Amino acid sequence: MTGRRWLLSALCVTLAACVAAAQPAVTRTATTVEALLASAVFFHGKQIAVRRDVEPARGLVKLAGTAKPVFVVWADRPGVTSDSEIRGEFWDIGRLERNDTRLGNADVPAMLEYATQGQWPAHDQVYVILKATAIDSPLPAEPTIRALALAPDKYIGKGVTVTGRFRGGNLFADLPTSAGTKGRWDFVLQSADAAIWVSGVRPRGKGFDLDVNSRMDAGRWLQVAGTLRRDGPLPWIEGTSLVAANAPSDAPVTVMMPPPPPEPPPSVIFTAPTQGDTDAERGEPIRIQFSRDMDPRSFRDRVRVSYVGAGQPGAAPVPPTMTIRYIEGTRALEIKPAAPLDRFRQVKVDLLEGITSAIDGKPLAPWSLTFTTGG
Repeated sequence: MTGRRWLLSALCVTLAACVAAAQPAVTRTATTVEALLASAVFFHGKQIAVRRDVEPARGLVKLAGTAKPVFVVWADRPGVTSDSEIRGEFWDIGRLERNDTRLGNADVPAMLEYATQGQWPAHDQVYVILKATAIDSPLPAEPTIRALALAPDKYIGKGVTVTGRFRGGNLFADLPTSAGTKGRWDFVLQSADAAIWVSGVRPRGKGFDLDVNSRMDAGRWLQVAGTLRRDGPLPWIEGTSLVAANAPSDAPVTVMMPPPPPEPPPSVIFTAPTQGDTDAERGEPIRIQFSRDMDPRSFRDRVRVSYVGAGQPGAAPVPPTMTIRYIEGTRALEIKPAAPLDRFRQVKVDLLEGITSAIDGKPLAPWSLTFTTGG
């Protein structure tokens, strides 16, 4: 092969890999009410879609049959049927401030009177779906990833065959991290605004061998056959076989492509505890997730954890020793205290100047997180 032909072939392979790995912007997550309640911090502030009837609640509207109240504030009042899908912004009211403007169209006093005798709730007690709409969404004749995510009870224990994009071991946070996995080769398949775990089969076959920890392998379309299971809030597929598949609508790949726009600087996209949290777990690691892959070395001596203000008599002036660990698969920094933080102390985490992205070295702007520990 001549050098010119080899270069053209390599360019085509590279372009094909880039197109395969390109991920569409998903602005909504199709899920179940049980998953919302089990992982409220994950869904807090996100656009969601669920299938559930609604019922009146002293002049308000809430989802029917939930363990904790999930109120619905309509953008416009629709008719809701058993085939309706409710979409909107999901919020844990206890994670918001009383004067939060996002609650402006909600009758919060009436919600609290119904749920907590008028008291402002703690975390994970009272929820609301804002700007809600309802559309008719009958389930398809053949199961899809979206159907399994929205209505798993109709398919539990049944054989299913679905097609979706390979997303590694939840590398793009399509599903709550608390859902966990069953084995070392488990991976997430994603399609449209839904995703599901697959267990029991390694993601490799004729012409491909995918790494569950590599974002470079993400985007490959696979068809998986197996049985739908659920032993927690989220369903998963116990796979028996998989093959390479095509996207639902293939698009031609043009060799002559304009250069991609430059990557933006990295930013923080998720934290646990959340900003302003008032009942954070004292012994749990602090987790900070970034929009881009980060240079692990750049965190050294640039992560500072401190107490804000005076504590109780005898309280430690400084927090215990912290260890930090950057988890490449999820782009997350984990800050773990050697001992539980003091009770009812305001804690500040500072990411100092000099932290950079992995590939192009773009700097993260200095950033801070403040929260208060619980008892």
